Amino acid sequence: PGLGSIWDKTAMEARIDPAQDQTRFGTSLSKSVPLDGGQYALTLQNGYNVVQQSALPGVGGRFGHSYGTDQSARLNITDTGTSLTAEQSLSSADEKWLRKIAAEQKLFDGVSIAGSISETALGPLNTSLTAAFKRTW
Repeated sequence: PGLGSIWDKTAMEARIDPAQDQTRFGTSLSKSVPLDGGQYALTLQNGYNVVQQSALPGVGGRFGHSYGTDQSARLNITDTGTSLTAEQSLSSADEKWLRKIAAEQKLFDGVSIAGSISETALGPLNTSLTAAFKRTW
């Protein structure tokens, strides 16, 4: 459940990975709001994570930590099966906001097409166009 009337869903994750001498903690908060009688739905999501890198005593290795945050807004258009997404993420490794816009259209019987344009840490844009088929029986 979410935090009162502010968020619909709250997720928390804590992991210890002894193989990589790593501890990870993350959280995600989301809120969905129906618009125009349910014809549209807007979902807002925020995520945060921290990774602590340590070393085994006597073995050496890397010490340090990194953090990241991401934010997204997704508009679903129920009648047409279309969704539009705008998101941005920031990590201590990149030290700058990286933005992405995406669209997905459900065509018929489990067939959909999606496209996105996103910034990369090195500068050039990353573009993607995919088609998918999904059937459950």
